[in-house]
Amino acid sequence: MAESFDVIVIGLGAHGSSALYHLAREHRLSRGHWKVAGIDRFTPPHAHGSSHGQSRIIRQAYHENPIYVPFVQAAYDLWEVLERESGTSLLLGTGGLLLGAEDSMVVTGARLSAETHGLDYEWLEAADIRRRFPAFRPVAGTVAVWEKRAGILFPEDCVAAHLRGAAAKGAVIRSDEVVLEIRPVAGGVQVITSKGRYVAGRVIVSAGAWIGGLLPELKLPLNIERQVVCWFQDGRRAGSSVSASPLGPGSPLEPPVSPLGPQRMPVYIWEYAPGRLFYGFPDLGEGIKIGFHHGGRHIQPEELRQDANVGEIGEIAAIAASFLDIEPVFRSASVCMYTNTPDEHFILDVHPDCADIFIASPCSGHGFKFSSVIGKILSEMAMGREAGFDLGAFGMKRFGKDFVV
Repeated sequence: MAESFDVIVIGLGAHGSSALYHLAREHRLSRGHWKVAGIDRFTPPHAHGSSHGQSRIIRQAYHENPIYVPFVQAAYDLWEVLERESGTSLLLGTGGLLLGAEDSMVVTGARLSAETHGLDYEWLEAADIRRRFPAFRPVAGTVAVWEKRAGILFPEDCVAAHLRGAAAKGAVIRSDEVVLEIRPVAGGVQVITSKGRYVAGRVIVSAGAWIGGLLPELKLPLNIERQVVCWFQDGRRAGSSVSASPLGPGSPLEPPVSPLGPQRMPVYIWEYAPGRLFYGFPDLGEGIKIGFHHGGRHIQPEELRQDANVGEIGEIAAIAASFLDIEPVFRSASVCMYTNTPDEHFILDVHPDCADIFIASPCSGHGFKFSSVIGKILSEMAMGREAGFDLGAFGMKRFGKDFVV
């Protein structure tokens, strides 16, 4: 006998965990009779997909496109709600720099978003950057958009908080269960897994790199990139501390604040050559984190391994040595996946042949920060309500009329 739910969420990473949380929260707040479940092939949060690696950037001066700014502004509010409800610190404010040549896409795009939406920002020249943020080594001609509200999200903690909140409000969570088939049936959708069969009124598919295989009838033009990030210590500052003395500021026993710590080093995205980007984070205790944005080799999701090779580590170390005030000493690495659309915008849409299946993501390597609000949008869509946002840019029709079989 198939177990029945009102809504099933497939994939409990960034967006799926959030969607399950909002569905369960709405059920509790409205005292309705929604029965919701989430299914994941692993036990989230995990390191097999795109929602791990200890840190993610959150920012408003969005160089990709101004259309994202209202989404991220709403996301900030929802992250704050989740922090209060979970009693967990999920976001650390550091400020953020968008760096490059004055005509680079990162700088011009960030400035466009800031000015389009009236965001507070500062324009910094290379000398300003070096003076205010000594961790950076900008060459002549480098400029930056400084955004004070940017900062760091802790992805594993965010996913865990969403799932704890969902479970506390009555959601059923099925881990280590592989979805084999999603099939429209009379009155809803059938989901067949490695452990059983379910029927739901509606299904949200937020399975990241596995989404193409779960919906083979859609010829989604996606590619999956293997992305490596590394943590480095500064060989010149081994053993230095970024913590303050308990005796207070000005104490002779207080160590100097490290230029690589979050008090002085913001998160950043740097277009160091036309179309070539790297990004990074301050030292939160395990060294600075740095990686390239795009450029990884194409893989299938089952091929993901946490095994960065010497060449990959060396390329990132060379960037760190060139653009940061650090003598990079390798500490550790992590590997995740970008699941990319051709235009690098998201997919948030309804299945063209089944109005009861909702498709969320892929996010092309820049979606985690939005997951608090995208989960809420998905929950509203599944409950037949207005999403409250213009989702036109994220529809599948933009891939052409023949993208479905």
